[in-house]
Amino acid sequence: MKLVNNFYAYLWPGVTMQEMMKYGNNCNSYLVANALPGNKHILVDPGQVVNETRQKCLDRLISEMKKDGFRIEDVGLIINTHAHPDHYGASEEIRKMSGAQVAIGKEENEFLQLASGEMSQALKSMGFEMPEIHPDLYLSEGELRLGKDLVAQIILIPGHSDGHIGIYWPEEKIFMGGDLVFDGSTGRVDIPGGSAEALKASIERIAKLDIEYLLTGHQYGSPGIIKGKEQIKRNFEIIRRSIFPYL
Repeated sequence: MKLVNNFYAYLWPGVTMQEMMKYGNNCNSYLVANALPGNKHILVDPGQVVNETRQKCLDRLISEMKKDGFRIEDVGLIINTHAHPDHYGASEEIRKMSGAQVAIGKEENEFLQLASGEMSQALKSMGFEMPEIHPDLYLSEGELRLGKDLVAQIILIPGHSDGHIGIYWPEEKIFMGGDLVFDGSTGRVDIPGGSAEALKASIERIAKLDIEYLLTGHQYGSPGIIKGKEQIKRNFEIIRRSIFPYL
């Protein structure tokens, strides 16, 4: 689904409770088309290969991309907002198909190392099976220049995870926030690396940005795209009033 210019959204079904039960957990994915040399694409949060309800998540993403005229083989860079498997799980499989490089926030490296060691049993008990991921790039906060005229801002937004990053595209006023906020809600903080106070601080920081499209990691009760400054401002106000007191 085209958003604006060369930005596309591929939303995982899950607006209603029935849909969430049927389709299971997976994240929304976002594509920046023809953004790299050779008309290669940037894919943000590829989701899983197959999820807990045996839905073929990657096959669905490939099919949806084809409808817009894009091939998974032409992905040149995969950016993962954080190291939770419902967001990064298909990274290595897509790398095999395309030769794409894989990127993640620098601070998530420690979580990935713990997840394969002493923390692995705790994560499994919470339903987290951690697929392998071998990042080529660890992203730090600051400017990310991706092409002659394409610049993104990498912003560290801890809270849902310690090294969670957001991606702000100032030209289009698009913010890709992973599991920072949803429509009327926020990411959970009870996973290792989560922090309620850090999440609140991250939300307040992002609320100051000039955003026209707030792209969330899941639909969770409503469309995963919050569009328009006033609607986005209203959503932050609802979160402060209705969610912050309980974090």
